[in-house]
Amino acid sequence: MARATITCPLASAVSVAILPTFLFGYNTGCLNALESVVFSGHTTAQWAAAVSSFCLGGIVGARYAGPIADVRGRRWALLGIGWVYIAAGIMHFLVYNMAMLIVARVLVGVAGGASTVLTPMYLGEISPLAIRGSIGTMTQVSVVFGILASILLALPYATESEWRIIFLPIPAIGLLQIFPGAFFLPESPRWLRLKGKELEARATVDRFSGTISTLGVNESEADDGSGMEMIPGDGSTSSERFADEEDESEASENEEQSPSIAEQKPFRDFCLDPRNRIPIISSLLFPIAQQLSGVNAVFYYSNMFFEGVIDDPIIGTLAAFAINVLATLFALPLVDRVGRKTLLCWSAGGMFVCCILLTLALLEILPNSMAVVAVLIYISFFELGLGSIPFFLVSELIDPEYFGRMQSLAMTTNWLCNFLVGMCFPFMVKHLGSFSFVPFAAALLVAFVYAIVWLPETRGKSLDEVMADIERRRTGGRQAVALSPNEDASFV
Repeated sequence: MARATITCPLASAVSVAILPTFLFGYNTGCLNALESVVFSGHTTAQWAAAVSSFCLGGIVGARYAGPIADVRGRRWALLGIGWVYIAAGIMHFLVYNMAMLIVARVLVGVAGGASTVLTPMYLGEISPLAIRGSIGTMTQVSVVFGILASILLALPYATESEWRIIFLPIPAIGLLQIFPGAFFLPESPRWLRLKGKELEARATVDRFSGTISTLGVNESEADDGSGMEMIPGDGSTSSERFADEEDESEASENEEQSPSIAEQKPFRDFCLDPRNRIPIISSLLFPIAQQLSGVNAVFYYSNMFFEGVIDDPIIGTLAAFAINVLATLFALPLVDRVGRKTLLCWSAGGMFVCCILLTLALLEILPNSMAVVAVLIYISFFELGLGSIPFFLVSELIDPEYFGRMQSLAMTTNWLCNFLVGMCFPFMVKHLGSFSFVPFAAALLVAFVYAIVWLPETRGKSLDEVMADIERRRTGGRQAVALSPNEDASFV
């Protein structure tokens, strides 16, 4: 595998692209410490609605972000959600009752849902193959820093007179996303190429040059039209990289002759193709497992959870969020060294064990302090795999022509499960008591078994290589002659 160098333009683009997911994380945690100070007298159902309405908006944002990005471009969509964050942040600051807070949460949820689609999509399409996993993990890094920032700001301002200050970073960072983004956020070369804009795509590649020989794919992917050739960082000028004007014309002509997105087979046919069964199931199952693991029950209701377990619940919340950041940073270099399959197995398996230990502690079979320890280790295992990999796994399993729609579908199901956890967990605690984490353990067991038995390893592999591995397992080792998901395979 070629060695990658992160250039300043690439680093700048990544930095701007992760601001929306930072705000997604911030809005995930910002209500956690405010339940007792915002509009006192609200019911448990009203507060659960305020928390979970963020997820309802997320479902809408995730559903439409992919198709919009496919039509208008990744850059346009990323900049557009900055304006939604600004409007939602101002509304949060001006709320005067619980109903208005719920509406504001829905609006910021739309931006948050779109963020979980667009940021991983963009990072996956500009990332050099050798560090695609590490750059993809920056989505989750930004999320956990956003969550931690929300609780740190809540420490001094979670009072009945100052709680509105906690919402000011939402419009401020929205503005920061828009204006630097206009200069540092180029369009995705892969999207440009899929739209037939070969020369613009090459110009963007030049802007990111000095990385490695492929952009998010290897040469075999570039040859079949699924990726974009990346110019090696050899220090040559653009004129030296391209032989002459005739070569560029030929490249443009070849691109015009290749199938456009509209000419590809319908998305329904793609989904029904048996060769795509494992990629599609994998793309959907792990975003679902990310939420049904129950981790957001901790992030949304950690103060409620730690009441009666430790003296000061907000200290437990701060410890949980800090561990969340440290575990994410620890996992960052592992993604491109260990592999996605191994990390997801460890993540789901470790969280499953922690759910069992937590249940035993809540039943007082184990010491009460074990509940806190189990939660902190549970969060650490989450960030090892389930926290970050589901965001970019789609980019490694699905053809670019269907990437936008599949990423939207994956994140829509993710947000739907997020909503169910946010809405139902207070009632799970009420009715299941010490067994409230048992349903999460069951979901984690399913994810663990699937990762071991069926999930293909994607680390350092092109889409063709991943599909070849799947075909060999599906056909009992027979060799597939045509393995692209858009081609009919024949076997010898």
